[in-house]
Amino acid sequence: MDKQTGKGAIAKRRKLEDQKESSFPFPLSGFLPFAISLHEEYLLTLAIDSSQDVCTIALGRDSSVIAEYAFAHKMNLLRRMLPNVESMLADAGSAIGDLDGVIVALGPGSFTGLRIGVTIAKSLAYVLGKPIVGIGTLDAMARGLAPVEDDALICPMIFARADEAYWSLFDSTADTRLNNYAVSTLGEILDDLSARDRRIYLCGTGARRNWNAISARLGDLAVLAPAWDDFARGAALIELGAKRLAAGEDDNAMALAPLYVRKPFITKPGAGKPQSRKEES
Repeated sequence: MDKQTGKGAIAKRRKLEDQKESSFPFPLSGFLPFAISLHEEYLLTLAIDSSQDVCTIALGRDSSVIAEYAFAHKMNLLRRMLPNVESMLADAGSAIGDLDGVIVALGPGSFTGLRIGVTIAKSLAYVLGKPIVGIGTLDAMARGLAPVEDDALICPMIFARADEAYWSLFDSTADTRLNNYAVSTLGEILDDLSARDRRIYLCGTGARRNWNAISARLGDLAVLAPAWDDFARGAALIELGAKRLAAGEDDNAMALAPLYVRKPFITKPGAGKPQSRKEES
């Protein structure tokens, strides 16, 4: 099935709106506001992030969010995802078939949550014949906090398990990622951050759960973001994803996979094969 690019989606929507205008019993040229709304060119996108305990779904027109819904989940994410998507679309006066593209957070994060969210996003894109793009969850978290003061850094951290977190590091605008995605111990993260001797804005569940240790080590150089920045914001996913869709930089819906960040394998002396600690499920 051919994938429809962002520009192709706009052209198709423009053609449909032209048809709507021609069906009116009077010309719309004298009614400028109506003519503008019918000729509005935009990408209608759905964004999904299921990488953490709070799932976020959002609907966007181009790079602007028009609806966003976040809900905590435990073992019922699969059952709740599509009904919530349909409800949000209905509230916005749209349906799944109106979508021009799908945006999905790839992680790192909960393995089970990521598998569910990414599979649903890929299935929607494939069935609808629409483009899909994957966005790093840490990138979206950093984008939601940016911009911060010049020369400062942004460090999103997602809780992985006791004393470990998924993390990366970004510049003050979140446009440039300075570190690869990693899962590290808190001590390893703090060693890296303290060596930079710059103000660090931290966000996410990994930072909040370990804030006492972080502030004790980094002192006034560490700033903890508000609780609403603990998770990827739908608006940030929409902005990052719409930019790629508009540029035609969509991913292969069949090959797209969650971003599983693993600790390096360690071979114990005398052991026959490498071992690693069990990861979050």
